Amino acid sequence: MRKMLLVVFILIACFELTFAQTVLFSEDFETGTASTDWEVYRAGEESMQAVAMSSAPATLADGGNYVGYVHDTDVSYNGAAIVLAGDTSYQNYTIEGDVYCYKNHSGGSAYTGLVVYADSSKETYIKLVADFDSDNRFRLYNNHLSMVTMQYTFHHSIDASGVNTSEGWHHMKVKVETLDDGTTQFTCWYDDTELGSYIDDSADRMASGQFGAYSFQMSSTGIAGYFDNIVVTENPTTSIDPGEKAQVPTMFTLYQNYPNPFNPSTRIDFQTGVSSNISLSIYNLNGQLIRNLLHDYLIPNRYSVTWDGTNNLGQRVPSGLYIYTLNNGVQSDIRKMILMK
Repeated sequence: MRKMLLVVFILIACFELTFAQTVLFSEDFETGTASTDWEVYRAGEESMQAVAMSSAPATLADGGNYVGYVHDTDVSYNGAAIVLAGDTSYQNYTIEGDVYCYKNHSGGSAYTGLVVYADSSKETYIKLVADFDSDNRFRLYNNHLSMVTMQYTFHHSIDASGVNTSEGWHHMKVKVETLDDGTTQFTCWYDDTELGSYIDDSADRMASGQFGAYSFQMSSTGIAGYFDNIVVTENPTTSIDPGEKAQVPTMFTLYQNYPNPFNPSTRIDFQTGVSSNISLSIYNLNGQLIRNLLHDYLIPNRYSVTWDGTNNLGQRVPSGLYIYTLNNGVQSDIRKMILMK
């Protein structure tokens, strides 16, 4: 078996991309106090708080004892509450977290969601929100409303048909990338379903900014936003190993990780024969997502990714059998590996 694995890796192209990923921020509120990194978007707003899980409209499975809470309780900003963390110089990162989403709220449309590329000094923020009223959609948009056209200068309405829009806890994710001096790209997910990628090249576009959480309802009381398990990571960077570029592969192949069993880390190699969005994920035997190792648009080549035995929160996972999957939207491949301690 070991000889066969060595043969496989000898055949891997010398031109190899290695992905590195850094956790910029994580917050599960289990200390009972929100991180001091949270700040308000506008002076006088209420910042992020940690409250008991029992305060939320429903319990988040595996959510612990506390959740994050934001609310424009005094309606000083027409029911909008925006809290931020990180630095305004941040670029090319992904934020994900569990968000309590409302549906057909009796007080009127209620939006909750995630914020990216925000900068209060420029009076700009971008948010992905769940708008589950009669429109049944997601909205990805900035806060610049033209009083002439009554349209936001950057706004995408994303049809929510085909996904679970029931009121309750859902997982939201936004990957933001500055592609060049005039273009920003946002890729959005909801409950692990990709909603699409959207380009902002408007005059109000941002090339960097903070991340955060958002809740809104234009009413006399606003709306409470509840959030948990927020993780922000740098988008994978690539480095090219020296060597002669091998023949471009034509097959979609996931190789067995090496070493296996492993401790503390292992290498996963794969190849793709077509340009596509590739995702590489790790699950436990109960089918629970442990780690999103990669989600990126890749050209045909052979690639290598290292897993360090941690979950999406940067925590070490217990020893045992894990499943890793490779998917390009059309094809998928699955293999098993063993973490030993």
